[in-house]
Amino acid sequence: MLRVPLVNENLGPPVEIEAERLEPSGFTKLYEKHRLPVYRYLRARTRSDEDALDLAATTFERAYASLGRFRRRDGGVQAWLLRIARNTAIDAHRRHRPTVDLAGADTHLRRTALEADRLDQERVEMLDLVARLPGDQGEALLLRYAGGLTAREIGFVIGKREGAVQKQIERGLAALREAFDDHA
Repeated sequence: MLRVPLVNENLGPPVEIEAERLEPSGFTKLYEKHRLPVYRYLRARTRSDEDALDLAATTFERAYASLGRFRRRDGGVQAWLLRIARNTAIDAHRRHRPTVDLAGADTHLRRTALEADRLDQERVEMLDLVARLPGDQGEALLLRYAGGLTAREIGFVIGKREGAVQKQIERGLAALREAFDDHA
């Protein structure tokens, strides 16, 4: 699998991509501009940097392969890339979904708890709360705050109208506030 570094401080100002259709010759600029939002979104959905890097590489491979299918009217470049990233993460989760024998559930839960302790506890708690949100609320929050998309762009990614997405974000934030108040 091709792995491209996601961080390079010497890139200069962001590059604007204005074309209705994307061309392979401009893919480097597209990658430079959108690699960090894609990585941040995938990092919020995975347990490790390595997993997020692998999924980001797959995302950009899939994006390059489907350049001819991009249409600006479908939500813009970043929304298109994050839709590919979302589908890539869903596919990876389906492929690697752990199966747990109920007889070994205690062992599995202890192992999972030890892995979570490696991570920053606040991040784990926040992502756990986001994952528990009903419907598309958690996904909308991840796309908004980890992916940097607008409500309109999120609507394209998850297949909902802008107003419905905005409601999902508002309800998700309210639920998180309530959960933190109960936790404190």
